[in-house]
Amino acid sequence: MNNYNYEYPGPVIGAFMKDNNSFFRGLMGPLGSGKSVACTIEILRRAFFQAPGPDGKRHTRWCIIRNSYPELKSTTIKTWAEWCPLEFGKTNFDSPIIHHVKTDQIDMEVLFLALDRPEDVKKLLSLELTGAWVNEAREIPKSIIDALTGRVGRFPSKRSGGCTWSGIIADTNPPDTSGWWYKMCEEDTPDGWKFYKQPSGTSLDAENLKNLPQNYYQRLLSGKDQDWVNIYVHGNYGFLVEGRAVYPSFRDRSHVAEGMLDPAPGYALMIGADFGLTPCAVIGQRLPGGKWYIIDEFITDDCGIKRFAEELTAYIETKYPGFDVAKCIGDPSGDFRSPNSEDTCIDIMTAHTPWEWEPAPTNELTLRLEVVKNALNRMVDGDPSFILSPKCRKLRKGFGGSYYYKLVAGTDGTRASVHPDKNEYSHPHDALQYLLLGGGEVGVVLNNKSKKDYKQRFSNSPRMLEQIDRVNKKTKYNPFKSNGWKPKGW
Repeated sequence: MNNYNYEYPGPVIGAFMKDNNSFFRGLMGPLGSGKSVACTIEILRRAFFQAPGPDGKRHTRWCIIRNSYPELKSTTIKTWAEWCPLEFGKTNFDSPIIHHVKTDQIDMEVLFLALDRPEDVKKLLSLELTGAWVNEAREIPKSIIDALTGRVGRFPSKRSGGCTWSGIIADTNPPDTSGWWYKMCEEDTPDGWKFYKQPSGTSLDAENLKNLPQNYYQRLLSGKDQDWVNIYVHGNYGFLVEGRAVYPSFRDRSHVAEGMLDPAPGYALMIGADFGLTPCAVIGQRLPGGKWYIIDEFITDDCGIKRFAEELTAYIETKYPGFDVAKCIGDPSGDFRSPNSEDTCIDIMTAHTPWEWEPAPTNELTLRLEVVKNALNRMVDGDPSFILSPKCRKLRKGFGGSYYYKLVAGTDGTRASVHPDKNEYSHPHDALQYLLLGGGEVGVVLNNKSKKDYKQRFSNSPRMLEQIDRVNKKTKYNPFKSNGWKPKGW
C-alpha cells in the first residue's frame, strides 16, 4: 500500500481520533471540515494497531454504513478508496460490497452497507465486527445504531486474541433538534458515548482549511438562505425546508424558549386537539396582553378517540397537577356523527375527559393559518407574543420547514401546492391552529380584516358568524377576556 502522511486538520478532529476510551464517538461539523477522511483514517489506524493473532496477522472486520446505496457508492466508497485504493486486496461488488485487504501483516475486511430503515436491522444480525463507521449519521435511524452496538467487539473472537479496540464512530452534518443525535449529544448522553463539534467554517478556528480551495466557505455563503448557511457553513443544528414553509416568519431563536417552558403560575391551561387515526393535542396558555405560551404536545399513533381521551387526561393530570383546564377546542369535523355511531369525537372527548370540549369555530384553512401567523408576527412588551417550548419537538420541526407546501412541477414551472402536505408534522400543527382559533386569536384577526368579506365567506357557519358579530359590536372586543371565563388570578 502507498504511504500517506495524514495530519489532524484541527484540534477537534485530533481529540476525536485520540479518544481511546469512548465506545461511541460522534463528529459533527460543516461541509468540507474533514469528517469523512478522519473516520476513514481512524479505521485504517485501528486496523494497524490491532494485536496480531495466533497466525501473526492483525485481523479486523469493519462495517461502513450510509443511508442509501447511491450515496454509499458515490461519496462514502470514493472517500475510502482515496486512502485505501480498491485495487489493494480484493473487492466484491455484490451485496454487500466488500473490500478485503491482505498483506503480510494485515487481514482487514470492510463491508459497505446501505441502511436507512428500521427493518434494515436484519442485515446486521449475523455480523461479527471489530468496529463500524456510520457516515452521515443524521440519516440513519436510531434502531440501526442500537443494533450495531451489539455487533461490534466480536471479531476477532476471544479464542483468536480478541479486539485490541472496538467501537462505533459516526460523522454527520448537523441534524435538526428532533433526531436521536441531538438527544444523545445535548440532552441525555449515555455512558461511554462522546460527541465532538467542529467550529464554523468562517471562524478563526475552522478546521481543514488548508485542504480546501481558497475562500471555500465564503463562496458557499453566496446565494444560500440563512437556514442552509446555519447548518452547512456554521455547523449548527437546524432545519432544511423540503418545500415552501407554511410559516416563513417563524424564527427558532426568537420563538422558542431557551429552556423547557413551564406553565405560568396562576393561569389556566387550554388544549387544542386534532382527531383522526393519529390524534394529538397541543397544550398552551393565553396570558394577558395576548401572549401565548405553547407548553407541550401530546402525540399518538393509530389510537382510537376514547383511548386518546383517557391517555390525554392522565398525561395532563400527571404533568400539570394543580392547573385548571379552562378551554378545550377540537377539530370541527369531530362535531359530525358517523353513519355507524351516534357519538361525535367532541362527544367522546367530553365524556371521557374531565373537561367540556367544543369544536373550533371554523375549519377554513386560510383563517386557521392566519391566526398562527398573526400570533407569530405580534410583539407584546417588546417580546414575541408566541413562545414555544423546546419540549414541542414535532411542532418545532414543523415550524422549521417540515410543515410545508409541497412543490409541484407543472407546465408553467414549479409551484407550491394549495394545501400543506399531510405528514406527521401537520397533525400537531392542525391542533395548534384549533387551539388559537378557539382561544381568541380569531377575534384578533377579524379585527384586522374586512368583516363583511368574512361574513360572506362563513355564511354557512353559525359559530363564525357569532364571532364576527362580536367583533362588530360597538364595545371594544377583547378576545383575551370576553369568552366567559377568566384564568386564575385575573
